[in-house]
Amino acid sequence: MRNWIEAALTGCCVIWMEGVIGADVILVKNGQARAAIHVSETVMSPESKGHQRLRDSVTDLARCLEKMSGAKIAVNQRPPGPDDKLLPMLVGDLATKVFGPPAEKSPYQQAWRLVVSKKGVGFIGESDEAVSYAIYELLDELGCRWYLPSDLGEVIPEATTIALPATDKSGIPATIARNIWYCDEPFRRRNRLGGIPYCAAHALEGWLTKEQLEKHLDWNAEFGGKRSVNGRICWGNAEAAQAAADNIIAYLDKNPGAPISLSPGDGVSFCECAKCKALDTSDIDTSMQCTSISDRLVHFCNQIAERVVQKHPDVVFGMLAYVQYTRPPLRQKVHPNIIPQIAPITYCRAHSMADPNCPSRLQLRKILEGWAKVCPRLAFYEYGYNLAEVSAPNPMITKWSGDLPILFRNNVKLWTPETMPNFESVLPGLYLGIRMSWYTTANPKDILDEFFARFYGAAAEPCKRYWTILDNAWTMPEHTGCGFGYGRRFTPEVMKAAREALDDALAACKTAMEYRRVKMAEESFREFELFMKLRRDLFDGHLAGLEADANRWMAVWDLRMEEYRAQSAFSPYGNTYFQEFFLPAYKDGARIARDCIVLSPSLRQWRYAVDSEKKGEILGWTKAEFDDRDWKVTDPCVETWGGLGLEDFYGPLYYRTKVRLPSLPAGKKTYLWISSTDGGLRVFVNGQLVPYVDAKGQTVPEFWGYCNPFSLDISQAAKPNAENQITIVAVRGRYLNELGTGGLLGPVLLYGEKP
Repeated sequence: MRNWIEAALTGCCVIWMEGVIGADVILVKNGQARAAIHVSETVMSPESKGHQRLRDSVTDLARCLEKMSGAKIAVNQRPPGPDDKLLPMLVGDLATKVFGPPAEKSPYQQAWRLVVSKKGVGFIGESDEAVSYAIYELLDELGCRWYLPSDLGEVIPEATTIALPATDKSGIPATIARNIWYCDEPFRRRNRLGGIPYCAAHALEGWLTKEQLEKHLDWNAEFGGKRSVNGRICWGNAEAAQAAADNIIAYLDKNPGAPISLSPGDGVSFCECAKCKALDTSDIDTSMQCTSISDRLVHFCNQIAERVVQKHPDVVFGMLAYVQYTRPPLRQKVHPNIIPQIAPITYCRAHSMADPNCPSRLQLRKILEGWAKVCPRLAFYEYGYNLAEVSAPNPMITKWSGDLPILFRNNVKLWTPETMPNFESVLPGLYLGIRMSWYTTANPKDILDEFFARFYGAAAEPCKRYWTILDNAWTMPEHTGCGFGYGRRFTPEVMKAAREALDDALAACKTAMEYRRVKMAEESFREFELFMKLRRDLFDGHLAGLEADANRWMAVWDLRMEEYRAQSAFSPYGNTYFQEFFLPAYKDGARIARDCIVLSPSLRQWRYAVDSEKKGEILGWTKAEFDDRDWKVTDPCVETWGGLGLEDFYGPLYYRTKVRLPSLPAGKKTYLWISSTDGGLRVFVNGQLVPYVDAKGQTVPEFWGYCNPFSLDISQAAKPNAENQITIVAVRGRYLNELGTGGLLGPVLLYGEKP
């Protein structure tokens, strides 16, 4: 028995749902309409704002059938009459009157029903959104797909005849909410994104007013033994919970049905009082090296929920499981109206929870399973990009192929990833996540095989090869976020193979649409090639052209962002992240090349040792004569702390190397330049601590910063015409480091003032 996709790919001119050419129900025959749509005037009236989604779905149904067959499908804003000769396609209430409601009911009004019979076709649902689901169920079975926003992502099969077998199917979405952040409304509707209103934004502290917090200081968090209005609430205070609940009740009285967030504000500092600590367990969050505070948060939120549901029993509360409250509670039971949203910001974002070689994701899998034991409904807030760098093509094929089945087996009922307008770089993964959030038991491989075949057409094989090459680069054992693991992931060999695959894909295209689709990927990769050229030029000490190339990268990114705005591609955060994390080193490096004399090659080979017991100085690790021959060797341009297995280590780590200096101009200063770092660094030259002079002219023993280059005047410690020993002592940032970095993030070199 042949299915619709086989027919579409072999050019058959008949589309049918079960492969039966002589099917009973014919919508179009030989390019002539044999059916017409009937929908109530209320739904189709532009003044009926509440019916916008269903109205657009009806219009889309007629458009797609016409695009498939060439037949104009009439949309009648009335029930069918005795004189109507065409098969009626009934929408909403008109269909329910003829065929009845869906077979099951959904607590969130999402149940739908699709009927195909000699009486007609019926699109039925408990709500307008559910009726829309039924419409797109039919279009989906007819082979219509929307792989990315705009016409560039639309694939509609062609057929002169559209015939359907009799069927009667009802369904309730396996997930109760499905969303991505950036796409247009047609794309969202066509892929059946939506579901219940749900919010888990950082909002908990906002449910108490400033006046209340000023009047009741004991409602505020305690820090250093004192309480003040400081932006945090004491979760051990029952009165604060009751007051927050009363404010929520007042809000819901004016906004019935609104979702409520009980997620704390962003950050990692929380109340230090004895009451709050008494609510904690002995559970340790290893990713942050601190006690898990999930039990105290759930305790506080439960009190709010209990009070609110007495008046608003159907309210849905969102609550982040995040930072040091990511782990599941051990003592507290979660109120049934609270839906925790797991946001694994401190865990590896490159690998799947099915990857046995990623300790971080395996730990996250246990956390997910722990929440699933105490909550029947979970939201999962995965990161649909590589925080915080979005230009690298990141297909997430292996990652989400492994993760999505695990998530849906563990009570994840809300697929709520944080995404960017980045379809150019994450297209396979984004589509896979969208598709599986509806078809939760589908085989990821089948979805991806169909995607490559139907979206890229004649260029399917080289495009699949291109995305697979890049996906394999992400699966290697490197756990760092942002762009600091790219030197290890995207080797020249990987970049060369990806370029060859793209060139093959462009040459294979047979239609203008295929070329446009491949070209979007090619322009994305071309920009990434320049990104990686900048990284390697920095690593190798080729500083002169860095600023000019960086400016060109940013200018092209802005052009692509405008060119592909309709496709929700080339995120504005591409430039934002680039300017924050990478541009400072490029500009400062170009300054050195222009205004100074470079005295050393790029220092990339460092012996290193982890000082877990903090005895390095006692053991003489900063002394020039210390014997470090047994230490391991690392290249910080290629190996990050995440790549060294230190993603959860907060320092200190010692780096040591030697460099020979030439003759130095008399009276001119000599500097040591560190291109990029995470956290605090102390630098010793020939055993002598070199202090850092900050922007205010103050001398401090160490530099603190993140991704900012800096220079140290080493004139007093450096030896001309001699070998110089350099030791750098690094600790990770004092704040939450969600990028998994640490210590040196790039090369070190020495330069001097021009004579």
